[in-house]
Amino acid sequence: MNAQKLSLTPQVGFENSRTSVNYNSLGSFSPLGGEFNPQVSLRLDYKFKQGFGPYIGASTSRSGVLYNFNEVENGMSVYNATKANVQLRLEAGYQFTTNPILFNKKNTSASKTKSSGNSSCGSYSNRSSCSRGNSSLSNHCQSKSSAAKKMENKNKGGWVRLQPSVGVGFIASPETDIITKTQGGLITYEYRAGNWNTALLTGIGFEFGRNKQRLLNVSINYFTGIGNMNKETVASVSGTKTTFANLESNAAGWNMRIGIPFTLAEKKPGKHKNTNRTKRTNCCDRMRIEYKYRCRMQ
Repeated sequence: MNAQKLSLTPQVGFENSRTSVNYNSLGSFSPLGGEFNPQVSLRLDYKFKQGFGPYIGASTSRSGVLYNFNEVENGMSVYNATKANVQLRLEAGYQFTTNPILFNKKNTSASKTKSSGNSSCGSYSNRSSCSRGNSSLSNHCQSKSSAAKKMENKNKGGWVRLQPSVGVGFIASPETDIITKTQGGLITYEYRAGNWNTALLTGIGFEFGRNKQRLLNVSINYFTGIGNMNKETVASVSGTKTTFANLESNAAGWNMRIGIPFTLAEKKPGKHKNTNRTKRTNCCDRMRIEYKYRCRMQ
């Protein structure tokens, strides 16, 4: 059974985002196409015994696009687009961690077979001395059992755990979507495309380790903006003529992160007392009973 564990994982990587603009319902287009940006993040997660657990984190985000145009009538064909500033994105959700998937199952099974063979009490079947009886046999069984367990843990080798997750992203206080600027008598409209404040997050992580040590975490995540993505309207007045432009945007993307997990706290599962007195005896128990019987007969 897995232990309860609190972990902190600093991560670095990159994010590929694609922001599209819909101008007057004439079809969507991406002013900058797909954009790759470096990304840093920090993630704190807690895992329960069953493998489930919540997580919170923070990461950088740069999926916004500044869409500038001067004429409302030609805003779809004559424009200037640049990247928005880097923002802080808060993340929270739920994830599941599977049991380790071993890379060397054949070696592990062979070591188990070998250790089980070494822990057999058959080598003591020919002993009939009562002077060593219970004490030597008990020490032998305990030492062989503990040695077998240690050998099994040491030979566990490399492994990987899968960590699917789902959550939400939040950017506090998003800036205004439409800004009107006047420079030298020329009016410029700036539309902040992809200016979302909440997003849906999904992803899967791969945690690599060896024996009982966690070494590396690689995750691939997807996001799509769902909040503050309403349609915006720009009005331009020229004499007695008023022209309107309706703008709408969509932002989505994926990222890849690599980090090293650090265990902050761990609570191992407690040992449950077995109250079943009719538990089947093992090899050592049978030999101990046989020694006692021989001593009484002598």
